Amino acid sequence: MNISTLLVCLVACYFIYWLNKKTNFTFTSVVALLIGIVIGIFFKGYTEYAAVLGTIFIRVISMMVIPLLMVSLIKSIYSMKSLHELKSIGGKSIFWLLFQTLLAAIVGAALAIMSGIGTGSHLSIVDGFKVTKIPHFTEVITNLFSANLFTSMAEGQIIPVVFFSIIVGIAVVALSSRKKGSMDTFKSFIDECHDIVYQIIRVIIKLLPYSIIFLMADTIGASDPKALMPLVQIIVLAFVGCFFHIYFTDSLLLKFVGKISPIRFFKNIMPAQLMAFSTRSSSGTLPVYIDCLTKKEHVSENIANFVGPLGTTVGMSGCAGVWPPLLAIYAMNSLGMNVTFTQVLVIILLCPVVSLGTAGVPGGGIMLATALFVTLGLPVEIVGIFAGIDAFADMARTTTNVTSSMVAASLVDASENKKVKASSAVATA
Repeated sequence: MNISTLLVCLVACYFIYWLNKKTNFTFTSVVALLIGIVIGIFFKGYTEYAAVLGTIFIRVISMMVIPLLMVSLIKSIYSMKSLHELKSIGGKSIFWLLFQTLLAAIVGAALAIMSGIGTGSHLSIVDGFKVTKIPHFTEVITNLFSANLFTSMAEGQIIPVVFFSIIVGIAVVALSSRKKGSMDTFKSFIDECHDIVYQIIRVIIKLLPYSIIFLMADTIGASDPKALMPLVQIIVLAFVGCFFHIYFTDSLLLKFVGKISPIRFFKNIMPAQLMAFSTRSSSGTLPVYIDCLTKKEHVSENIANFVGPLGTTVGMSGCAGVWPPLLAIYAMNSLGMNVTFTQVLVIILLCPVVSLGTAGVPGGGIMLATALFVTLGLPVEIVGIFAGIDAFADMARTTTNVTSSMVAASLVDASENKKVKASSAVATA
């Protein structure tokens, strides 16, 4: 049956290849997503061989994340007119990423309260679940600085690489300002590396619709119904909350703050959303993220290359916004606790803080939920019951993380464009 599943996936790939010639990339990717889901349902439990090709794709694109981060960040920084511009963009980026997390937390808490999620259920500690140690805030700070950059790169640690790249970019700007033309050779080297990386990424992106078939077939086919059914309500609310935040909350920000058409925006970034949904990896989606923003939304490369890596570890509206309040209020209701307005307010305000306190720590939604439970004084062992649905809910959470990050980049770009226009108007006057 595993071989049969693989053969069906390969036939589906041929269909996608044919369809790709007849229609556009976005439509083809959506069709591939639906085909993958159908294959996963019909061949449940027999996707072992199909998973191999999906895993290979994720590993190949993950392989490009660190090179992309380094060359993009360094290039974006020395391409900025001044360090003052970098400071302005950095401040705005962090604000919009955290503000969206706050809004997403409000959405998650509101859904949890209105639905009464967890009321009447009786949670028990999952056997074998081990409480993950939450790093102290001081440890998180020290982890920003790598003792060995190559070790950090090998382990896929994003924050030390981002920090190192920013330092290099600033150093290039400082040296260039002292002596004109002194950094031209280095800049030329980075520019050419940038071109090479993007050439490879362009090829990888073309393979996205095919990879989606294998990834979705494996995700659906490997899901355990026994683990999903008792917590189906929280899965549904997670999807509702994430997509409400994307298509309502973020739409309002785009429309009224950025003066950007939400319909056009979501149409242009759909390949990145599909990539995030199927791979469940914010950093793995980064190449498609930057491609959609720069080529379709015409966001400045400097801003897209800066906000993109930052958004993989800061904010995270899905994992740190919508998800933790749902779990916390579910746990409180199931334990028979009286959920007060003050407690809900504390949960909402803690979400952006927790997202910073666990920045770059592996574990995604489970780690963030654990951090919140520790802070609230809830029994952390309860988080174990959510481990069975974490991968399934992560599709919606990662899509939300990536989308909100792209919205943040667009809002920063719109703000910078307004500043340029205002300066031009003053100069003309």
